[in-house]
Amino acid sequence: MCHFIAFGQKPAKKGFWTANLALSEGVYLPFYMLYNEQKGEVIVINDEEQITLELVEKNSDSTVYEFTSFNTQIVLKSIQKKKISGYFYNKDRKSHPIIPLEGTFGGKKVNYKSVKTTHDISGKWKTSFSAFTPDEYPAIGLFNQTKKGRVTGTFLTETGDYRYLSGNMIGNELTLGCFDGSHAFLFTGNLINLNLSGTFYSGSHWKTNWIAQRDSNFTLANPKEITFLKDGAEIKFTKPDTTGQLVHFPNTHYRGKVVIIQLIGTWCPNCLDETNYFKALHEKYNEAGLEILAIGYETPEKYSEQAERIKNYTYKKGVPYPILVGGIASKGLASQDFNMLNSISSFPTSIFINRKGEVVQIHTGFNGPGTGEIYRQFVK
Repeated sequence: MCHFIAFGQKPAKKGFWTANLALSEGVYLPFYMLYNEQKGEVIVINDEEQITLELVEKNSDSTVYEFTSFNTQIVLKSIQKKKISGYFYNKDRKSHPIIPLEGTFGGKKVNYKSVKTTHDISGKWKTSFSAFTPDEYPAIGLFNQTKKGRVTGTFLTETGDYRYLSGNMIGNELTLGCFDGSHAFLFTGNLINLNLSGTFYSGSHWKTNWIAQRDSNFTLANPKEITFLKDGAEIKFTKPDTTGQLVHFPNTHYRGKVVIIQLIGTWCPNCLDETNYFKALHEKYNEAGLEILAIGYETPEKYSEQAERIKNYTYKKGVPYPILVGGIASKGLASQDFNMLNSISSFPTSIFINRKGEVVQIHTGFNGPGTGEIYRQFVK
């Protein structure tokens, strides 16, 4: 769960706020929120995405809200009616779990800055993260820029997208960010000689370089070809459900049906994007013979806590299909569990099985609604 706690003698003003997470000295990740302390309402705005937090406790000096997916907290102190401070706290992180935060009142609507810029980065960019290192990996930058310098878009990678990004192009300097209760992503960059280069910050615990150049023809590896079934192998596994009852696959319940095996973590926003898509798919095709069976790999080490995370996720997200308990959040463990595959390189990974029990597709990663037309074409 993710908590939002407001402290202070003076109630903060109702309306839109601009907040900044201090990722390191002089490096800030901005985000917006709609805040009504008196009514106990908080909405975090992440470009087109609006995330409503749930009020769970209200005391004389504090109000506690939660994101319904993640085990993180934000602690706020009302310094003045138009100023707040505090910190973001990720309870699942063993190192660098706290990021300082400050915010200012912005009025009755989000006040995106209007700036003048002579550079327009709209389009498709061939990108490398951790460039010129052994850890280098490819990506595609997809950007849309307005005449006023507002930039939105995302990065696609071979294991999924970086979700809704937004920011500004000021002169030749780019700033893009995403804060959704799990991710605290910041991308800074400079446009020099028609090439972009900069730094990618993930929270306060990690950063790397990135470079990009325009390339409308660049493609990534096909997500349907990254993970594959070994010759002669079959999908077989046994995992407990959230009550401790062992579930074996295959079994008679799934015989003669189309089945999707979904490997996820409830801590994973891309997995949530895929789950929301699968919910709609399940509603449309379940009566015709579609079954979905998910396995959650979770951050707690104990089965009881893993099961509790999955129970909460299933209830709060309205997941209509079962989620078994996979164990700790580890691609290595998932690869051991599914050793009939070459490897599990991403959460989510989904295995599509036809009515004959044959694996017809394995999809690695997920590009969600933050990718715009790419997501719409995938759904179509």
